[in-house]
Amino acid sequence: MNTLKPKLPIIILVEKSKGGFTIKILYLIHQFFPETYTGTENFLLNLSGQVKTNGHDVKVITHSFQPDSYFEQIYENIMYKEFLYNDIPIIAYKHINDPGPQTLYQSLEDTELTGFANMIFQKEQPDIIHVAHPIRMGEFIKVSINRNIPYFITLTDFFFMCPKGIFMTSAGSPCLGAKQGDACRTLCPEINNEFVKYRYNQSKNMLLSAKKVIAPSFFLAKMFQKEFPELDIKVINYGINKEKCIQNNTVYTKDQRLTFCYAGSHYYHKGLHVLIKAFLSPKVEKAKLKIYGSGNDESYNNMIRESSKNGNIELCGVYDEMDVGKIFSGVDVLIVPSIWHENCPFVVYEALACGLPVIASDVGGITEIIDDCRNGFIFPRSNSEKLTKILRKLIKEPKLLNRIKNNIKNEKVRTVQEEANEYFNLYQSMNN
Repeated sequence: MNTLKPKLPIIILVEKSKGGFTIKILYLIHQFFPETYTGTENFLLNLSGQVKTNGHDVKVITHSFQPDSYFEQIYENIMYKEFLYNDIPIIAYKHINDPGPQTLYQSLEDTELTGFANMIFQKEQPDIIHVAHPIRMGEFIKVSINRNIPYFITLTDFFFMCPKGIFMTSAGSPCLGAKQGDACRTLCPEINNEFVKYRYNQSKNMLLSAKKVIAPSFFLAKMFQKEFPELDIKVINYGINKEKCIQNNTVYTKDQRLTFCYAGSHYYHKGLHVLIKAFLSPKVEKAKLKIYGSGNDESYNNMIRESSKNGNIELCGVYDEMDVGKIFSGVDVLIVPSIWHENCPFVVYEALACGLPVIASDVGGITEIIDDCRNGFIFPRSNSEKLTKILRKLIKEPKLLNRIKNNIKNEKVRTVQEEANEYFNLYQSMNN
């Protein structure tokens, strides 16, 4: 294979017919629509769509778990397919030979992708790379460094510090710090310590080589700066696509029956079991709980299915991201019971944009968004008894929600356009 010459780190701004300039941006993300639809995917769908609407050239590179027959092209040992989703160009790839779970889920290195990444970058000639999530994208970042292509990183979880991504110990408690990988030896002994140390150094190099690192919450920024003090991080909060928001205008009266809602992934660290335990209490039997979303942990799914046999819990399955407004206009309160260091759940911003009160645990960046008794309610992490107490209070006095909803109406919810403008200002600064 021919050696590709590195590209000079200069952005060539192409003048548009209406004035201004066009920048070509490749976005990297571990998974994407239409296969997956968590908060990180929504963030990138909104951002890339808005940047494209503003007249710039965007493309998303992602991994896919589709069957082999889905892919249309092969380069070396990589299958890939190019397609559009919501008018966003996407390149989805998959290995011909599965490299194993560590490479796919924990490692920042995958040499089988080197040739493919070089081919894509040579073909696309991007001005900027923007990393939305590094799982399965580490080799693309390495090639960006080798080819001198400037790149940005948006942190959405702890993957650069933690091979698990969620910064939780093997005992199920939140980790307090990686300590250059040394903490993993005692807190997560099942992960090879030499691998952790090697990976940590790779992460540090990738973070410090980025043109700019961005975090959607001050909490996440502080957690990374605690581990990497020399890292300069800019906080840019998520913006919401107002087009899919439908205002929840319910006005509550005495003795009105309430419907609570969970919308998200079904995994242990998301704390759905805490919510279910609270809801199975006889003290909240007059209310209803709708559970949206899915997960692939079968034992956890079995627990959820068994719990749904209770008459006041309904499993509603997965939902399209454009149905968020419809769902939130038909329930009374969103509950976010996470037990890990949440960055700032995208769904919380969506709920507030729809005028929906939120009950959430006191973890991570959530308390930057939810102010107890003003636009929602906060309860201690993993404390189902405290959550039950809040539920019971609202069930007994549903009119309390009227004040919360009025407070939410007076809050300004950040738009995707505002978020995209901040990012584009960073992109443009590359040329200065």
